[in-house]
Amino acid sequence: MRRVMDIDLRLLKVFVAVAEAGGYSGAQSTLNIGSSTISLHMSDLEERIGFRLCDRGRHGFRLTERGRLAYEEIKRVLTTLDDFTGRMAGLRKRLAGKLLLGMVDCLSTHPNFPLTAVFRRFNEMDNDVQIELTVAPRMELERAVLAGHLHAAIVPYLRPLNGLAFRPIFRERHELYCGVGHPLFEAGTAPVSRAEVVDYDFVVRAYNEQFDLSRFARARTPATVSSMEAMLVLLLTGGYLGLLPDHYAQDWVTRGLLKRVYSDEFGYDSPHMLITAAAAKAPVAVSTFLSLVDAYVADLPTIGS
Repeated sequence: MRRVMDIDLRLLKVFVAVAEAGGYSGAQSTLNIGSSTISLHMSDLEERIGFRLCDRGRHGFRLTERGRLAYEEIKRVLTTLDDFTGRMAGLRKRLAGKLLLGMVDCLSTHPNFPLTAVFRRFNEMDNDVQIELTVAPRMELERAVLAGHLHAAIVPYLRPLNGLAFRPIFRERHELYCGVGHPLFEAGTAPVSRAEVVDYDFVVRAYNEQFDLSRFARARTPATVSSMEAMLVLLLTGGYLGLLPDHYAQDWVTRGLLKRVYSDEFGYDSPHMLITAAAAKAPVAVSTFLSLVDAYVADLPTIGS
């Protein structure tokens, strides 16, 4: 295999785009080139590195085992190069490079959500930084930060993880909700007991299933979702009970389409943290962003919902 410096970085970026799009067709809009050109670039890259990266056929596109490992290494290399660009720009007293961030879904309506205000302050600075913001499930974001694919991410805090540093950001209150048409929708604000609700159908979150099942013990759970958006869709049918963040549910409550089910047995507070790789030396753009987050949180009266 040739040295990395002998491989056109463009070819590496083409491969990453193809892998993340799940095929040549999906990568066309990202790369702004045709499928035939992508195929030529992929063939050139495979020839240079000396093994096959992906298979295409009647069963669709898939990375080979070595292709999957190559993808992880190439992503790490490209992130390192972006960080290097940022550090060189830092020597010129100018922010540059990439800022690779992630968050779980449906946080932007929280009153203490930091990113909008922090990005506004960041963009007021003289910089050539390219910001990439990814919305994904918690476990995926944790893996991406540990692997160096993301610089930081906002996630619910469940437990300490080796290799990650945690900054408290805010607390998110979750309560039990139902939609118009549900038998409990017309209930008042008097607390409802567990015995009164366990006969109804509940929605559980696939990424937090054991936690939900422990709270909904003995209840029917015929529906599973992978995001808060999906939870909202099912609750609005009036056929289920499920947990939503208060700030996210509020607009639908105001519109008369959702109702909180008052029960002290189901609601809980979820601390949210900004995670970073514990041992990584942050590029200047990243450290600047983190300092702005710290300043934003410090200015809040409390870290609360």
